[in-house]
Amino acid sequence: MRLGLAVLSFVAVLVALVRAEAHEDAPELNVLTTFPDNPFNIVKNGQANRVVFSIKTPPSTDRALTIESLTGAFLDPAREDGHKKRVLRNMTTTRLKDAHLLTQGQTRQVPFDFFSEFKPQKLDVEFRAMVVDQSSSNKYNVPLYRGSVTVEEPPQSLFDLQLLSVYAMGVALVVLIGYILFDKYGVALKRSWSKPGQKRKETAQPAAQPLGKNGKSYDEDWIVRIDTHTQPKQHNLRPRKPRGRK
Repeated sequence: MRLGLAVLSFVAVLVALVRAEAHEDAPELNVLTTFPDNPFNIVKNGQANRVVFSIKTPPSTDRALTIESLTGAFLDPAREDGHKKRVLRNMTTTRLKDAHLLTQGQTRQVPFDFFSEFKPQKLDVEFRAMVVDQSSSNKYNVPLYRGSVTVEEPPQSLFDLQLLSVYAMGVALVVLIGYILFDKYGVALKRSWSKPGQKRKETAQPAAQPLGKNGKSYDEDWIVRIDTHTQPKQHNLRPRKPRGRK
């Protein structure tokens, strides 16, 4: 009896070890990737670009899996995997607020938004998901999609709010610089320009003459008085004509 129990215990432990070793492998997922309303996989700079993953576990999988987060990367199509410059830029990791539990045979749709800031060109992209095995609490970085996208600039509009804000900031900066320059140099220039005119006005005005004792511009004390009564009269002497002999 004891021997039978020992054999059963050994078999149970062996089965558990086999399952644990099997669960050490990354889970297998069936993923369908779509770019909503974007059949040509066009990625626009400065805007949120959405991709949706329809994830389903195979029917043979009996593991309880949860999707914890999503991430991705832009790849250089001219370089192969393993090259140090293969990854151009990693995307921001998005943690899912509500963990998506993957049950057997059920499909979960998980959206992911990412941004691009590249010159217009064709790039490779790769998306991955952090999947948690609920039975062992192990985490796996599972690839979801690898393909190519076309980076484009969004259409510009004169009435775009972002452009209008840039224009307003530029005008305000120019006005501020002009005010600072005028306050620093404009007043000095204005004063230098006004001085020659003032000098002309000053030279055009006659110089003020000092006044004498009698309030006049000359002093009468220095004028010699001439008394007409004391001076002898001067007669107008006409020259005589010589008389000729008859």
